[in-house]
Parts: sequence; structure tokens; C-alpha cells
Amino acid sequence: MAKKIIVIGSGFGGLAASLRLRAKGYEVTLVEKHPDLGGRARVFKRGDFTYDGGPTVITAPYLFEELFNLFDKKISDYVEIVPLDLWYRFVFSDGQTFDYSGDETSMEKEVKKFSEKDFEGYNNLVNFTEKIFNKGFTDLSDKPFNNLAFMLKQIPSLISLKSYKSVYQLVSNYISSEKLRRVF
Repeated sequence: MAKKIIVIGSGFGGLAASLRLRAKGYEVTLVEKHPDLGGRARVFKRGDFTYDGGPTVITAPYLFEELFNLFDKKISDYVEIVPLDLWYRFVFSDGQTFDYSGDETSMEKEVKKFSEKDFEGYNNLVNFTEKIFNKGFTDLSDKPFNNLAFMLKQIPSLISLKSYKSVYQLVSNYISSEKLRRVF
């Protein structure tokens, strides 16, 4: 008899956890408060309007491919993942816009549109946040945090990566333009 598992929430994390557990032979019950699945990635209607709740950005499409592979399926048989040229458009109250993308040349142009001097700070911020990503996603994303000794060993990294600061505080160390601070 398979062990029974309950997963609460059908966002990307809940769906991925459910699929991984099911692939390991667990009997999974997925509980969701909304009538449809997807969490922030769902589409919902209010009155005559349809809203796209997200997702904001899918930064690791290979993780979706991995989930399909668990069931000997190919994601390309079901959906096409298309990279976007524009990820976000920020519109400020004065009408100025900032187009956020994954293109370095476009990002340089957008940052310099607001502040030439902040471009160096932007590059330094990107380099610093890459260290945060490498620690948080690459090194720790598959580690359980149920061992106090293991968690204590992470404290030096957390301090050196300034985890005690809010995102706004961290960005403010590198960027002086208030609008760019809000973007990043």
C-alpha cells in the first residue's frame, strides 16, 4: 500500500512536489483553495475581465522538462516554451518606462536612460546577486533545512551575502536612482 501525502497549494512548487512524490510511488492528494490550478500562474475571471496572475518569469525551464521526464514524457509534445524579448515594462507615474529583459545591451540602454552613473552599480549588483543565486539555488535548493548543525554552517554565507538586508536596502548599496532602485 502506497504512503499517502497531502500537498497544499497548486502553484509551481505544489505541482512539482506532487509530481515528484507521485513518480516515487506516493498516493498524492493536492489541496487548492481556488477552483483551478496554478497559484500565481493561473488565469482567473472577475466580471468581464480575464486576468493573468503570472508567472512572473520562468528562470529554469529545464525543471519543467525534468518533471515531464519523470513520466517518460516530452514537454515539447504538450507546450512550447518561448523566450520573451521583454520580461517586464515598468511604467512610472511621470510616464517614463523601463523595459526589463535578459538582453545585456538592452539593459544597459534602459539603466543609462535613468542614470549613466548607475550602470557600473547595476553591473556590480548583477555580479553580487549571481553569488546569492549560486548559494541559494545551486548549492542549497535541494538540501533539507531540518538539521540545526547544517543550518548553522550557512550563517557565514548568509552574512557575507547580506541576507539581513531587504532587497531595497541591498539594491540601494549599488544604485542611486530612486526609480532604478524600485525596478531592481
